[in-house]
Amino acid sequence: MYIDHGSPNNIPSLQGLRMLVVDNNIDSCNLMTMLLQPYGVEVKAAFLVQKALEIFVQWQPDVLVSEIALPKEDGYALIRQVRTLTAARGKETLALAVTAYANKETRQRALSAGFDMWFTKPLNFDEFLPALSCLVICKQSSYVIAQRILGNVLRQDEINLENQLCPAVSS
Repeated sequence: MYIDHGSPNNIPSLQGLRMLVVDNNIDSCNLMTMLLQPYGVEVKAAFLVQKALEIFVQWQPDVLVSEIALPKEDGYALIRQVRTLTAARGKETLALAVTAYANKETRQRALSAGFDMWFTKPLNFDEFLPALSCLVICKQSSYVIAQRILGNVLRQDEINLENQLCPAVSS
């Protein structure tokens, strides 16, 4: 069921990744930590939404993996608050929903609420790990592309008529 790559260092996109795992099942959190740490992933766990938000604000993880069915507040409440926080700080966080409810409605609700991907329990690590790696690569690529585009766009204060008409003269 779990990937055996010989050396777990063969997924460079995961090296140094910060992941917050939110699940009221302590064993699930411990398993996720145990399976991801050999790949260089830093994992912190929370069992309630309130604690998860505290960790999220202080630690600013790259990835959130959250169970949907949590006591007191559910994963939907968590993702709404996380998306509000990430919008305020201007840095997106990948968010993955994990749930035992494997139906189309739950999947659609999780994605609509703001999760980037949805997995069913029991989590199949052979599917989860490559999906996580691909999401991280896509996020990093998108950021680099956006920075290159924004880096080549003139700021408003750099635009003047002389530069537009005679760029060689003003350089």
